[in-house]
Amino acid sequence: MMSHQSAPPKRPGWYRIVHTADWHLGKLLSDRSREEEHALFLLQLLKTVQDYAVDAVLVTGDVFDTANPSNSTLQQYYDFIAGLSKMRSCTFAVISGNHDSAAQLEAPRRPLQALNAYVYGYLQDDAASRILTLPPGRDPKVAVAMVPFLRDRDLRVGKAGENYDEIRTQIVAGIQRVYAETAAALPERGLRCPAIAAGHLTVLGTTASDSERDIHIGGLGAVSAEAFPRVFACVALGHLHRPQSVGDQGRVRYAGSPIPLSFGEAADVKQLRLIDVGPDGVEHSSLELPRLRRLARVCTTADGLADALARFDPQTAALRTWVEVVIQGSDAADDLNERARELAQGLDFDVLRVVRERSSTDGQIDTSAWSDDEAIDTLIDQPLGVFDELLSRRPRIDQAEVEQLRSAFLELLEVHQQLAGGHGS
Repeated sequence: MMSHQSAPPKRPGWYRIVHTADWHLGKLLSDRSREEEHALFLLQLLKTVQDYAVDAVLVTGDVFDTANPSNSTLQQYYDFIAGLSKMRSCTFAVISGNHDSAAQLEAPRRPLQALNAYVYGYLQDDAASRILTLPPGRDPKVAVAMVPFLRDRDLRVGKAGENYDEIRTQIVAGIQRVYAETAAALPERGLRCPAIAAGHLTVLGTTASDSERDIHIGGLGAVSAEAFPRVFACVALGHLHRPQSVGDQGRVRYAGSPIPLSFGEAADVKQLRLIDVGPDGVEHSSLELPRLRRLARVCTTADGLADALARFDPQTAALRTWVEVVIQGSDAADDLNERARELAQGLDFDVLRVVRERSSTDGQIDTSAWSDDEAIDTLIDQPLGVFDELLSRRPRIDQAEVEQLRSAFLELLEVHQQLAGGHGS
């Protein structure tokens, strides 16, 4: 059941939006599908719309985990929209995130409008076209600036030889320009209702988890909470998976992901954010989402592995608990992945993977005692760390060259991530 403590009844004449983000439909965790968890979450979201008199569902990016979701993942998304459309008065609005393919999202844009669903995959060139009025049509209660994930080419024209500070300045200025242009378009539309902004980016002063990609080169696109024009009473964002608020009176808000997407998010409390808009302004509340599947970390040594797994309490939720085993200070050469899975047979949880704590020799990553599976599981999510380790093993490279190589690697990493997220050319 959801927590009702912080969600007051909707006031007469007010307009209620559920803000959610970072669904990552199609997500795998160590090759295990999250489809069951997502199916239960989407059912809960439909029930929330019904129980809390919700007028609109706003999704601020990363609907999908990859640019090319499977047919079953697409079906899950479209089934939700179809279910929501049966609640005639509820609008669905979504922007793309850095994981999404803008083209994939926008392909059915016109047919989806017939279902009261509005998709913004690409940044609209005309600032006034970025504004979605809710409810759509006459007598809007709120105007929403629908700004999707902003690609590098939306923000600047790159030139050879630019340094880190120059690129950062251009990207931040570009983000501020987009929101300022969109804010300036509100009076052009003749809108006098309250306005909020949607986006998918990183704001300074927030807390990230280990399952988010840097959106721009080395985090260059992080902006301050003051970057958003004051005309926006609320800024609803996606990208960070922990629900949190920053800025004056928490004006800038992340909904967070509805399920923990990595073991690093195992202790996070997931939420839906409610935005109530009325004549007196904007009010915020939240609904705590139930834990559908527990993710847990078991930290132990190779020698203590059997005892640690035998003593572990899975605290099973609706679905079977998944465990990541972290091996501390071990030089054992045996395949601990296989051993841990054998030890967990017959217990009420599954061991998904075994990772080694980073051991070092003179500051270097030492993988000599790891199995191939352990090395892949431990290092695959930290490409920049691996590259930095490579640079540290090249003592003849001076610091200036290290900085140039690191900048070039970050640029290549961003290109790869944008191509993987469907934003490449």
